[in-house]
Amino acid sequence: MRQLITVMLMLAAMLPASAQRIQTVDEKGEPVPYVSVLTTDAQLIGITDFNGVIDDVKGADIITVSHVAYKPNLYKVNGKSGRITLIEADFGLPEVTVTRKPIVYAQTYYRLYLYEDSLGIIYYRSGLTDNSYDRTKKKLSADTRHTSKAIKGIIKTLFNMAIGKEIDRSSRLKMQKIENMIINRNKIIGAKLVQEGPDKKRIISNKGTTLGYVTDNRETGLRRISYEATTASRLRLEAEGKTKELAKRKKNDSEIGDKKVETNYFVYRIDDDGNYSPEDMMMQQTNISWDKEKDGRTSHRIFAIEVYNTDRAYVTKDELKQLKKDNRMNMTYDNIRQFEKTHKIPALLPAVQKRLNELWRGDSDD
Repeated sequence: MRQLITVMLMLAAMLPASAQRIQTVDEKGEPVPYVSVLTTDAQLIGITDFNGVIDDVKGADIITVSHVAYKPNLYKVNGKSGRITLIEADFGLPEVTVTRKPIVYAQTYYRLYLYEDSLGIIYYRSGLTDNSYDRTKKKLSADTRHTSKAIKGIIKTLFNMAIGKEIDRSSRLKMQKIENMIINRNKIIGAKLVQEGPDKKRIISNKGTTLGYVTDNRETGLRRISYEATTASRLRLEAEGKTKELAKRKKNDSEIGDKKVETNYFVYRIDDDGNYSPEDMMMQQTNISWDKEKDGRTSHRIFAIEVYNTDRAYVTKDELKQLKKDNRMNMTYDNIRQFEKTHKIPALLPAVQKRLNELWRGDSDD
């Protein structure tokens, strides 16, 4: 018997340690998807899925989390699986009264980063966009000003060339309701909203594949929308019979890894009846996640874009000119940090901010 116990203990010691499965939830116990999970020195571990789950935090005793709508924090997991509760960030967007003035104005602030699992944050860019929508002409205009920093100027230059226009578009207001845009974009796969509770709907395809969720919080007056853009895109290509594009996508994915995923998360302010307008957007987050193969080593990366609505108003043409002038800012690093504080933009994780400070000092080229 003693020999049997000894053998069992030896076998147990040889088995790999069990994965530390963590779920992120809000204060009501609802899952929070698309949370970036990092080590205390800002090395990337991964992001949570639709159900707020990350399957393994890779042996970390303490983790840090980052999400567009919640306060960053440290959590002790001590090698165990479990749930962690995120605290909602304070939102700085003021209430406004809708008027008959012809132009809707909304200023948005964006920031983006490129994370690498062993290096932490290696690229940063931020900017301000003045959005104006002429309700009589049904015309949207936008003007973006930005600044960026990276480890090396060449990285920044190439990155800006590749994504600059796309990011500028991402910081503009969407002039339709997001859930309607998702449904319309995915008509070919029969996308629809299915009620799952009094304040929760699921976005599904005609084959029952989950594309996202729409969740309302009547107490805070906020609507949250999560959306798996990559899943929807692949289903559309399959439905359209675009075999060449599917094959090309699979080839591209194989070159950068088989875990390329784009996820989107939106927060809107709603009224008592659950209605909202595009300018009621509070914040949005896009994460693009993939594996990078180099020199026989695999690293994981996340490209994160965050957009916040920092000001909005209903104005005349002359008032719009003055408002844009008043909202101009010299995009220096100190001004950016003060702007984030003034407008209650959720703080960066301390380790990420420390790394960003180092990047900024090490790259003098704007």
